[in-house]
Parts: sequence; structure tokens; C-alpha cells
Amino acid sequence: RRRFLSFSSLSIPHSDVFSDALYGPSADSDQQAAVQYVRMFILPNSTTVYNDAILNTVCKSFSHLDQPSCQRSLWWYNGAIDSGAEALAPLGPYGYVPKFIGIPPDVLANMTQYPLDGVPQTVKVGYVKEFPVLFSCGAGDGSDLCKPKFGDQSGKLIEKFKYLRMDAPCSHNILKCPDAAQVQQLQDAIVANIQSVYE
Repeated sequence: RRRFLSFSSLSIPHSDVFSDALYGPSADSDQQAAVQYVRMFILPNSTTVYNDAILNTVCKSFSHLDQPSCQRSLWWYNGAIDSGAEALAPLGPYGYVPKFIGIPPDVLANMTQYPLDGVPQTVKVGYVKEFPVLFSCGAGDGSDLCKPKFGDQSGKLIEKFKYLRMDAPCSHNILKCPDAAQVQQLQDAIVANIQSVYE
């Protein structure tokens, strides 16, 4: 942490808050359903599963033109779970994004290398006091939900904390929100978070 002067998180709350929403007694059923896409991403050779479903629905929309580069861009999900830094939600009902990708639950159950009842976060971030943190998210995000409670819970774990919840139509990629005024508000908040280090 000593290497950071400031941190701006786009779409993801404090890691402990996010993991608690996925697994355990404080789990949020809406977020668990929304994040079932992660179970798809972490399958072995996931971009080839179910007639290249991930390649055709996700990767091509993010300009990954070939299967190998697309696959490499998803490996960090396995790393986050395997390292204990992020929880994995139990296999369950699908939210919007996993429905859009379209890999059926029985395929996930048969191919997964992870427990069907989920994986806890074992490496906690804990309280952050070393640098200011901005957490920004879009109300229209269908994958990593922008619930106000996630902002509130993050604020309790960060000493110098700012929270910006952008209204719909802003969604996961908040820097590309079609509302120019809200994007400007986000850019100003990021700059202010950086500048706060020197005040």
C-alpha cells in the first residue's frame, strides 16, 4: 500500500465489501445473481465453452478480436479467487449479464473446478488509511451492482473516502456513460481525489 498515493475504483466497492456481498452471512442475493458471469469466465478454456459464448457476447464487444487474447484477459478472475483476494458466489440464479452470455447452469456445474457452494475471501484488505479512495459506480450496472449500501459499507473501511453514484444510463463502463455531464463529474472527482494528496 505504501506505493499508492491515491486510488480511484471504477464500479467495484472495497474488496471486502464486494466479497461479503458474494459469499457468507451478509451475501446480497441480487449481487450473487448478477455476478454469475464470473463462474463462466473462470471455466477452463472459458472462451470456447458453449459454442464460444463468451467470445461472441463479451470479448467481441470489447474489441478482443481473437480467442487467445480474449482468454488471457479473463485469467485475472481465476487469480483473484485462487489468491483469496475475492470470494466466489455459490452457483445460483442468473442476473442480466449471465443470461446475456447464455451458458446454462448445468454446463457450469459440470465444468467448474470450484465448489458449487462458493469460495470465501481469505485475504482481507481491511481498513485503508494510507491514501484517499474514490469509489464511483453507475446505477445501470448489471454486473457489479451500484447499490448505495455498498458505498456506505466501503466508507466504513476507508479513512479518506469519497463516493460518486452516477445515475442511469451510466452502467459498468462509467467512463463511457452517454451522459456527458456525469462523465465530466466523474473526471472532476478523479482529479480532485488525486489533488487531495497534496492539500
